[in-house]
Amino acid sequence: MTSERDADTAATGGTPQRPQRASLTDPKTRKRFLDLIRKGHSISDAATAMGIPRPTVYDLRKRDPEFAATLKATADEAKEARKVVREAKRSAERASSPMWNYKRIAEETGLSVDTLRFYNSVSNMPSPDEASGSSPLWLPETITNWMANRPGKGFRSDLKDHDAG
Repeated sequence: MTSERDADTAATGGTPQRPQRASLTDPKTRKRFLDLIRKGHSISDAATAMGIPRPTVYDLRKRDPEFAATLKATADEAKEARKVVREAKRSAERASSPMWNYKRIAEETGLSVDTLRFYNSVSNMPSPDEASGSSPLWLPETITNWMANRPGKGFRSDLKDHDAG
């Protein structure tokens, strides 16, 4: 029974051959490499998947300005695509979740998350409608009512009403 190595050795006249390494100078290999980058793989992961040493990619990027520009454009395109997908997921989560957390309230009201946490700790916010673990959650109506009726900026709740006097 002959092994693959023995068959390779016999086919090359007795000299063992190293497997052919993929090369980024080959247009097909370069296209496959860039497709992996476009799909969101890092340079390191794409190089590993292609059987190309990572330093080879970086050396080629330094030597070949056209490859460098193409690689950058492809990576930027992939980054933008991931950003669009991430925003779509966030929008879907917002639409499916009727409850608002601090972050969502901050986005809707323009107040900072730290301010909202402080307000909640000193009872200047309505009581949470629910909790997810230790995170308080509010219905949107609760927050919109609170925002419509809360005192404005600079209101001093510690002073007595001057109109009564």
